[in-house]
Amino acid sequence: MVGVFSRSFKLVKESFAVLKKDKEIMWFPVISVIVTVLLFVSFITPIYFSADIRLGDLTSNYLYYVMFFAYYLLSYFIIIFFNTGLITCVHIRLHGGDPTLSDGLKNAAKHVKKIFIWALISATIGIILRAIANKSGTLGKIVTGIIGMVWSLLTFFVIPVMIFENVSVFQSIKRSGHLFKKTWGENVVGRFSIGIFFVILSLIGIIPLVLSLFTMSLTMIILVLASVITYWVILGVISSSLSVIFTTALYDYANTGKVPSAYSPEVIKNAFKK
Repeated sequence: MVGVFSRSFKLVKESFAVLKKDKEIMWFPVISVIVTVLLFVSFITPIYFSADIRLGDLTSNYLYYVMFFAYYLLSYFIIIFFNTGLITCVHIRLHGGDPTLSDGLKNAAKHVKKIFIWALISATIGIILRAIANKSGTLGKIVTGIIGMVWSLLTFFVIPVMIFENVSVFQSIKRSGHLFKKTWGENVVGRFSIGIFFVILSLIGIIPLVLSLFTMSLTMIILVLASVITYWVILGVISSSLSVIFTTALYDYANTGKVPSAYSPEVIKNAFKK
């Protein structure tokens, strides 16, 4: 367990060293979240004030499903678009360049057609799995959850393949699966390592929140709650940025067989060792 946490810390530390050189790239997940929230509000507001929801019979209206799919599609598009920009900037940095926010946005805009197609595929798969899970029992939910996880892992490299190898979306999916098989240990453990590190940091935020309850002061509780939420949002932005940095570095390793200079060989090549 100590070894796992040690590798997690080192992976986060080296990914963070890359992030510190280009702090502005954190704007990609920030803008992505803001736009996604605005999108959610723009969809939920008309639904909330519709006659169907007041009657508690929203799902009987086919427009609900159309709007739900449209929301899913646009949400995926927003996330993929800004992740493309972030991956672009990280790739430039890992190859010795000095990226700017506009570099990422320009490259994302350049591949907007592919991004939309990939968003359409992702949204469709997501909707299908969710529909199956909703109509299934516990076992069905577990199976669809596993299928969703496998799909996520096999398509882990779709975006970098799509934008750096200049191939179609379907070819990118196939190529991503091939690269994943070469680095599946590093892929899984790397994602787990970064995830568990930030889960621990997130749990620390609960401590001041619990302590504030003992003060019996509503003002203090609200202030602490606001501070903790801000802390969690910041952690989310950093975690998202570091995950994309690691994805890009791992793509380079899978594609060339060489560990990016920003990382220690044992962090990536030996990530799956116990």
